[in-house]
Amino acid sequence: MLAAVEARLAPISSLSTVATDEHGAAAEISAQIAAADGGFTILFCTAPYELGALGRALHALGHGRVVAAATSRAIGRAGFLAKGVTGLHLPTGRFKVADALIEDAAEFGLPDARALVKSLRGRLERGAEPGLSHLFGLLLVDAEAHCEERLVAALGMELGRVPIVGGSAGDDYFNPAGRRSAAARILHHGRALRGAAVFCLIACQQPVLAVCHSHYVPGRRRLVISDADPERRMVREIDGRNALRAYAAACGLKTVPRDAESFSPFPLMIRIGGEYFARGIQRVFEDGSLEFACAMEPGLVVTLGRPADMRERLSGLFQSMQASLGKPEVVIAFECAARTAYMEQQGLTEAIAAELKAHNVVGFATLGEQFNTIHVNNSFTCLAVAAPQ
Repeated sequence: MLAAVEARLAPISSLSTVATDEHGAAAEISAQIAAADGGFTILFCTAPYELGALGRALHALGHGRVVAAATSRAIGRAGFLAKGVTGLHLPTGRFKVADALIEDAAEFGLPDARALVKSLRGRLERGAEPGLSHLFGLLLVDAEAHCEERLVAALGMELGRVPIVGGSAGDDYFNPAGRRSAAARILHHGRALRGAAVFCLIACQQPVLAVCHSHYVPGRRRLVISDADPERRMVREIDGRNALRAYAAACGLKTVPRDAESFSPFPLMIRIGGEYFARGIQRVFEDGSLEFACAMEPGLVVTLGRPADMRERLSGLFQSMQASLGKPEVVIAFECAARTAYMEQQGLTEAIAAELKAHNVVGFATLGEQFNTIHVNNSFTCLAVAAPQ
């Protein structure tokens, strides 16, 4: 009886290490997990770590149920880490996790989503713990697969009102050369893979709140995507003009930049269901074509976003969150790498990191974020778990 009570009260373990190698990182992570309770571990690892080696080292220490994503910046109690591992461990008793590997994310469709969700729901219902009445989905996907729109839409439609959050794994947001990393970006139970995704359906005791937040505000000027290739996320023309030149002119830039990072303060924004979502670019090509982080279709009407006060907006988000849930035990966050770049450009990283640490945020800098049925970017997409009362 005492063990059951302790399991229901066990805290979420916040994990963080800057160990120089995978075995050292695994040892430090293992020591931070409250108990070897057979719970579930989610990790965010910066590019210098080899995911397969980390997974094997953790398995040797008794931690087999581990999923992870690769990133350029991990976020945790030490703020933003350029080299390190952060994450969280969900204890049994308070959480039950049914997870699945999607080996070829690019080929995943609606029939696959239907079968997968049915299977995961069935696993959660078998031997269900009493009181685990709240449900959410978490999706980690290799950004190189370029499939997030279809993947999250399919899963979201099958899950209905169950909130989904997630991030696209990868180590280089602004990528002028188009170079492709050979490293695996997704880890599932000791297997490191490319082109894959992991989906977790998680039941828990406490209420949760999913939010897609941005510090950008839509402008009045409308632009039309006049020539685009949605499959490649490529835009060739805006308002019938060369995309790069038209975009630079709309931003009021005196010279035409040749790097995507120059446009990070001014994403394009689209309206979905009464809300605006940002669309930022990842790469500029010599011919003036632009590769975006999300699919853009011909005929799409967009507006130019402009930044508001990033820290003030983030503080307002946390105040609203606390009014709904109380102070969260943890906030699982997917922070667009373009926002991270903007913080660094504006000298805001320390101030933003202080806000995140004050509200128990853990997560990573992503190459795209998943929110319910939508693939977004240039956002701070997160899910807060209420603290036990």
